[in-house]
Amino acid sequence: MKQCLIVFVLASSLAVFGQGRSTSHPGGPPSGMPSTGSGAGMGHASGAADSRGSVGQSQGMSQTQQPLKSAQINSGAFRMLENKTGMTSDQLQQLYASSGAKNFGEFVSAIVVSKNLNLDTNQVLNGLKTQSLGQTLQSLGVSKDAAKDAIKKANREVKDAEKSS
Repeated sequence: MKQCLIVFVLASSLAVFGQGRSTSHPGGPPSGMPSTGSGAGMGHASGAADSRGSVGQSQGMSQTQQPLKSAQINSGAFRMLENKTGMTSDQLQQLYASSGAKNFGEFVSAIVVSKNLNLDTNQVLNGLKTQSLGQTLQSLGVSKDAAKDAIKKANREVKDAEKSS
């Protein structure tokens, strides 16, 4: 009886872990693999302009969140977030940890977009747990074109904040 249970549990585990692990993924890397634009540094908004912000593009939502680095916390983009939100560095770090953002660039873009469009920042960040930023904005009533424009504008703001730091 115990052996049957163990075999069942192992078989079930393998089936669960095997889901979503396709070997080919049209238009991008295999599921669970980071895209090439999701660099960890803050050189150009650390992925803020990568495919994660694209409108309507589905994401491998099983990815884990990249930890914040001290360079990101001390960046112009982080200081811009402090100014836009009125939050302290510690509060923003906690917000990042609880958000659905996969990386710092996506986090910054989501906050900037939510502030620019007068949307609830927590709703936008929670939407990132299961959807891309563009899909999240659309689910909150923003048109596809307006979402795309808002993301582009946010990415420009982030780049400008990085240049001024």
